[in-house]
Parts: sequence; C-alpha cells; structure tokens
Amino acid sequence: MDAATRHLNDINSYSTVNLERLTKTLNLRHGPSQYPEEHVTFPVCMIPRAHNENFFGRTQELRNVDNFLGHKANNLRSYTIYGRRGVGKTDIALEYAHKNPSNFEAIFWVNCETSTALRQSFTDIAVALNIPAADRNGDKVNSFET
Repeated sequence: MDAATRHLNDINSYSTVNLERLTKTLNLRHGPSQYPEEHVTFPVCMIPRAHNENFFGRTQELRNVDNFLGHKANNLRSYTIYGRRGVGKTDIALEYAHKNPSNFEAIFWVNCETSTALRQSFTDIAVALNIPAADRNGDKVNSFET
C-alpha cells in the first residue's frame, strides 16, 4: 500500500512537471501562477451505481476509510480495501462515496477489471474534466511533451 501511495504522489508531481511544460509550450507570459483555463465546474462525481438503500453495518470499515480520507490534506491520498471476492469491498467503497461527496472536489470510479475498462474509465474522467480532445477515440487524451 505504501508503494501504491508513493506511486500516486509521483503521478501528482509529474502533473506539476507537465503543467510547467504546457505553460512553456503555450508561451504563457504571465508567470507561473497563470495556468491554462479550467473548463470544468467542481465538484465532479462519477459513481457507477445508485446508492444502495439496503446497505447496513460495516461501520468500523467506513470509519477507518473516513479517518484516513476524510481529513483535508495537502497531498494526494488513497485508501485500499482488500479481501476475498464477494465480501463487500465494492459496496463499502460505494457507500463511502455516496455518503461523503461534499468532502471531496472530485470522486472518480476507475474500473480495472480489463485493460479496455481501465482505458474507458480514464477517458470518461478526461471527458468529465473537459480536457480538450478527450473524447477522440484512439488518441492520446493529453500530451504535454515538447
């Protein structure tokens, strides 16, 4: 889990590097605080299923998730729910997402069952964030390389 969190923090730092490259590429002359215009209104919430009104119990698991994710922090955080098939991992994650949307600027669900589903999840996220050309099939969603 520590390795996964480090990896996510690395991705976050790469985003900063790419934003600096984009700023140079677009010749933004207003200094480092001038970022490209955002075309999305937050919050953004992409949860794949409706709230399960029959969900009950699992209060300790939900409390554990909230203790880790529920506090605003400056760094990117992730929480892993693991266990055998059929024990309710997805239901716990969905319940937490449905009960706590106001705690987050964005909630995205990434389906990792197949490489196609994973690619589609990231495409859906890019489209929800109004990233230019995100809806073009087969193209790179974003490339800031110079």
